Amino acid sequence: MWLYLCLISAIFSGFTSVAMKKCSKDNNSISLALIGMIISDIVYVILGVFMTDVISSFSIINLIKIAPLTMIQALGYICGILAVKYASVSTVAPIRKGNTVVTLILGILILKDSLNILQLIFSIILIILTILLAKGENNKIDKSKTKGIISAYGFVVFNGIAGFLNKLYINIFHDPLIVVFYYGLMGIILVLLYCLFTNNLKNLDISKINFKGYFLLHSLLDLGANLCQRFSLIEGQVSTVSVITSSSIVITILASRFILKEKITLKKYIMILGIFICVLGLALLK
Repeated sequence: MWLYLCLISAIFSGFTSVAMKKCSKDNNSISLALIGMIISDIVYVILGVFMTDVISSFSIINLIKIAPLTMIQALGYICGILAVKYASVSTVAPIRKGNTVVTLILGILILKDSLNILQLIFSIILIILTILLAKGENNKIDKSKTKGIISAYGFVVFNGIAGFLNKLYINIFHDPLIVVFYYGLMGIILVLLYCLFTNNLKNLDISKINFKGYFLLHSLLDLGANLCQRFSLIEGQVSTVSVITSSSIVITILASRFILKEKITLKKYIMILGIFICVLGLALLK
């Protein structure tokens, strides 16, 4: 089951970049990030309330324990939005795939994830192929895109650590819905505190967001991808899950072909086939 959840997460995640690219250009990135987090966090809290007994066993200590995950994942989310806002998807996508390497290394070193030689080979090939596939044909970097590139590296660090922490907290609490309840509640508190202390409550006004359809689609896809990935971590190793979900770049590339009308070269089609073979190999080895 965890493998199917990984693949569903990859599909959802693959479309999120395209949806965000559609709505990021003419919107304030801080507003996009804050409203996106509020939407997800409210859903997380509702799921926790109605599907677990977390209310009867509520603990402030648990809420504080989840704070590092909430802050780190929120920073990764903001960096992800800034990356696609200021630079093209083809420029930042290969950089962002480095988050898989961070999670993989942390999973092996700290959680003692075990990979046999074939799994390690498939994982390394898959990471290399996803980076090469995402890399644009033009390697020239426009200086005006520096902010987007720096944000992409921020995404690598924060999202990579968040992927590892999700597994760590699921090992502690056992139920992903309890994790997301505390995560969502802490997220709502942090967003409201930020807006109050900066006197920027207007950033939570969704009526000022342009292309609301694409924005809400992005929020729903991101929410679905995160939930599926968290549930896959119950049985799956974080190192394997992070590598398989990184294949979302295949969906992004194909979606950009049919939605954004970007061309796909024969070389990229071959890479897509290679990624499919690696994911299939990892699935069979598990």
